[in-house]
Amino acid sequence: MKIILLIVMPLLLFARSYSLPELIDHASKYNKQIKAKILQSQARLSQADAQERAFWPTLDIGGSYTYSDPSTLISPESMGAGYASMKVSLYDGGRKHALLRAKNYLYSASLLEKTAFEKSITLNIINHYYTVLKLRSILHAMEAQTREIHAQILRMKKFSSAGLATQEDVDKLQAEYDNNQFTIENTKLNVRTAIENLSLLSGIPVENLKKNRLLEPRGIGFEPYEKSKILKANAEALKENANAIDAAYLPQFHLEDTYTMSKYSEGTGAPVFPGGAIFPENQNKLMVSVNMRLFDNQKMTKEREAVMYRKLATDSESLYAIEEQKMQYKLAKSRMQTIRAKGKSAKSALRAASSTHKTVVKKYEAGLVDNITYLDALNNKTLSEARYKGALYDYEISKSIFYYFAGKNIKEYIR
Repeated sequence: MKIILLIVMPLLLFARSYSLPELIDHASKYNKQIKAKILQSQARLSQADAQERAFWPTLDIGGSYTYSDPSTLISPESMGAGYASMKVSLYDGGRKHALLRAKNYLYSASLLEKTAFEKSITLNIINHYYTVLKLRSILHAMEAQTREIHAQILRMKKFSSAGLATQEDVDKLQAEYDNNQFTIENTKLNVRTAIENLSLLSGIPVENLKKNRLLEPRGIGFEPYEKSKILKANAEALKENANAIDAAYLPQFHLEDTYTMSKYSEGTGAPVFPGGAIFPENQNKLMVSVNMRLFDNQKMTKEREAVMYRKLATDSESLYAIEEQKMQYKLAKSRMQTIRAKGKSAKSALRAASSTHKTVVKKYEAGLVDNITYLDALNNKTLSEARYKGALYDYEISKSIFYYFAGKNIKEYIR
């Protein structure tokens, strides 16, 4: 039973037809590049969490052993010590708070990067999806043309045997047939390439596809997409890093408490007060320290200045990203209109070519026109059909590009 399942399951997977939303959903869960973006976001979150924990006191323990030869009154022969030390920063000028805010901005940017990457994957899936459908429709038209030419070859061979047609007529049809076969094989390769790309992006071994379409864009306004928001978040992180540098010029207060337990070699220590000795076995030290940078020849000032220049540069890139997106948004809208007009023109051309083809076939079979006229009419019909189908699927792709540059989630507009 298990062996049968192992054989049947791959066949079922390949036999199943997948819709466009299914491909996109599967990619969001299993695409390796999207997984990498998720892991990068988790790394940013851990960095922010680590920075937040920097506000807590630190506790260290340690120990040492010292042997001295010769020993002296103030340097015993051997000494072992263990200690526990707790440190806490009472005030650092706001440096840790600034670094925490910077880490949070970087985490937000990583989430936006993941979303932006998912949208780009969705756009690529849609492009390959409609490319497969477009190429298959062209392949269907080419195969229909090939079948018709083959039927005419058989018919012409009968006429040739009866002396009603020449071998040249047969050879011309055969040459056109062979050329079609090459075009079909080349188109099959392009279909396979698009399918493999679709499978790689979605994580599904795709073979059969359900037909989906995108809603007609109506009342779709512009909103900035993730690229400008990512740059803005990175700029804010740089600003907080600059604030952290500024904090180093403010007073720094620290508290440290250290408890030490020591053990000395026998006979060490001379009494200097009742019940005491030079070397105490237990000792607690509490220390409050303060320090402030008075002069560094503006080293940190220049460091802050460099960070702020980077921040301003990132702000400028963010503004440019919005302008670029607006330009692409307008072009995407114009592209839709152009392809829509192309589709109308291709539909009219197909209607005319189909009508002409029917007329020419009747005349050709009646011997009123030669095979060149017949093949021209047939090629024109096939080409017109391919152009019309191509325009339909190109229009769907153009709608996805429009939604993308409008800053929308394309998946919401798939039906």
